[in-house]
Amino acid sequence: MLRSVFAICAAVLSLLLSLSAANAQGYGDHVPPLPAESVPIPPSGDAPGTVPIPTAVPVPMPIWRFDLGGYLHAAYRWIEEPQNYNLAGRNNGFQLEQARVSANVQYKGMLAGRVSFEGASEDRLSQSFPGGQLTARLRDAYLTWAPLRFLRVSIGQMVAPWDLDSMRSDAELPFVSRAVPIEGVQQTEGFTTRGMGADRNLGVSIHSGHVPLGGNTSFRYSLFAGNGNGQNQLLSDNNIPAVRGRAEFSFWGKDGLPLDQVRPMYAVTDDLRKPIVHLGIAAQWNPRTLGNLPDLIKETDVGVAADLAASFVGVELQAAILYVKTTRDTLSAIPPLERLGWWAHLRYTIPKIPLEVIPGYRIASYSPRAHLATTPITDADQRFDDSLALMYHTFGVFVRPTRTFPVHVSLNYTITTEQSPNILRNDRFEADIVAAF
Repeated sequence: MLRSVFAICAAVLSLLLSLSAANAQGYGDHVPPLPAESVPIPPSGDAPGTVPIPTAVPVPMPIWRFDLGGYLHAAYRWIEEPQNYNLAGRNNGFQLEQARVSANVQYKGMLAGRVSFEGASEDRLSQSFPGGQLTARLRDAYLTWAPLRFLRVSIGQMVAPWDLDSMRSDAELPFVSRAVPIEGVQQTEGFTTRGMGADRNLGVSIHSGHVPLGGNTSFRYSLFAGNGNGQNQLLSDNNIPAVRGRAEFSFWGKDGLPLDQVRPMYAVTDDLRKPIVHLGIAAQWNPRTLGNLPDLIKETDVGVAADLAASFVGVELQAAILYVKTTRDTLSAIPPLERLGWWAHLRYTIPKIPLEVIPGYRIASYSPRAHLATTPITDADQRFDDSLALMYHTFGVFVRPTRTFPVHVSLNYTITTEQSPNILRNDRFEADIVAAF
């Protein structure tokens, strides 16, 4: 009888610990994976008065699983006010980046759904406005069917597969803001410039989990077809679907592949355990229709992206390059618009201290009017386009009490560099705090 009670208590304790570990993996926008399918129980036949040695035996996992979570992300930004541009640096202060609430449901390992709502309308990928008010909006709303690890289908509103920085959870950003080629220049930060990042879209995705390739190496892919006009749109902007695709190769080292998550593709660097070496490539084709009836303009975006990530003995190196070409299908006399950007960051986790402290440096370049396949009409056009180029240097520190503690803070200082005659003194300081639950 005593052994039976001990076995039940040990099983319950192990299950709670495994759920706790899963929730640690589910930090931020992550969906916690199912726990391992075994718990330790004492073997039978032990002599009286001895301490039993646990062994692992299979136990049935719950058929249905429900999770509630979310996070709060608050920030403070101070932008230096340049003397030659009176719109930048005039709205410094506190900002509520996200107030996210999410609900997840999963049936065994083959069917999962997620709905998340945002209580703060700040959106640095789709441009924000200093005079606006916070409103609630839908973020995730999708259903994923996973018959196989290498073949899964998701339908609904989800993060579109694109570049590494766009796909990161807002709760796990390595710096307070994403790199300038991704989110551009926001209102009040300088000359407003739209970036090349992507957020949620409504559509269907065929994708996979981490498919083992042997030698602790994995492959992952996602092919998305959707409306292409962003999140929370009632209808598509035309009858032609936008297509995005991404493929990844990752090497995980001796610890093997991470726990599987039944969900659309997410940024692999959001996981607590990052791959030792990771390579990702992506492409997009988005025929867009702009304007209001009957005055409609057709444009087509074609883009590619590639990113690299490495993590070893506390050193984290990540880099990416993006290129997007916009063809004016309706206004054919206007030359295509080419945008080119790249970024790289280096961070180091300081060892042998109680806190997790990660100083880092990021360099980012963005040419919103690049000339690779197109030639400007005049030399004056060339000089004007070149004057819009940006180079940002960001120095930061990321602090968390422990590696799995659900609260962290970041401090950043960004030195902005523009080209003549658009030179501004608009360096900025940023601080944020994220609390996940």
